[in-house]
Amino acid sequence: MYALTVLDSAALMAFRSEHPWLHFPDTITEVSVYFDDNGGPTRLTALSAGSNGQVVPADANTFGVDTILSLIRYAPQGRVLNEASPQERSIWALLEALPIADGSRAVEAVEAERAEKLQQAYANLRSIALGKLQALLADARSSQETQRLSSAIAALPVQLESVDDTHKPQFLEVDLWRFVAVLRDELVMPADYEIAPVNEDKLVSREVMEQAEMTALSGPVVQALFELSPVAFSISTIGQKSSRYVRVNQAYLELVGKSWDEIRGSEMVASGVVFGSEARAERLMLLDRDGGYTGMLGEIRDSSGSVIPVVISARRISVAGQLYDFEVLQRASQD
Repeated sequence: MYALTVLDSAALMAFRSEHPWLHFPDTITEVSVYFDDNGGPTRLTALSAGSNGQVVPADANTFGVDTILSLIRYAPQGRVLNEASPQERSIWALLEALPIADGSRAVEAVEAERAEKLQQAYANLRSIALGKLQALLADARSSQETQRLSSAIAALPVQLESVDDTHKPQFLEVDLWRFVAVLRDELVMPADYEIAPVNEDKLVSREVMEQAEMTALSGPVVQALFELSPVAFSISTIGQKSSRYVRVNQAYLELVGKSWDEIRGSEMVASGVVFGSEARAERLMLLDRDGGYTGMLGEIRDSSGSVIPVVISARRISVAGQLYDFEVLQRASQD
């Protein structure tokens, strides 16, 4: 799943009128800017009108640095989309169907089945990565590039459990590292990790899960829970340095003295609310290792800079392979 912004012919017409010094080719009919999990641009593609009227891929590298940077800055004027490779749908289907320990059979059997399905998903993903790397190898323009790509192909692990951070560059180059990271996370989770109720009568489609992510998991029940509860809730993406606010309730905003517009999508430590402390690192470790914790002491900072002692309970939840941290916060007693 890739987040991207598409600048169509109308947007590019406006771009040309505002940037006449760039001499942006009139034949370019569409530009797509792709973004990573932190909102940073990762690549840019373009389409152009061919001599026979057909739309064909264009080489964005010929635009020049100034034009590429200007297109990235202009990206907010485009149409926001999400793109999923058809090759990846089978992998999402496997993730959506991962078994959980519901008491009907031994946990060991469930975990063995999960491991088998995740290995199958990784095998499919590795095949996609190999295909993309081999395509890059075929277009290599130097012996150094040929050697580098050949080494990258040879270094791709066959087994999911063999993947570590040293393999990140190979998968990043073909826009697949986030996918690999999801599989790795699922592999180390306990079989009873999923706390959301499973609808046995209907398999939730990937399209529905995409909508769930876009609306920050705000179905009617969750919406009511967030709006009515006097307890502070927050949902964030995972990670020590990349956790970003996805959703908070009114009680959380009142606790920290901020509006949603002030922290929407912000990295939690950079927002000034969350402390990047050893205590937080320990809580994140418990989420990584155990999938949650209860009643941990912590501190947050309100809009005036005052430190608020809190008691935090949290659970890591998985929605079609996408992970979120769900936190419940209460003021700690001053006694």
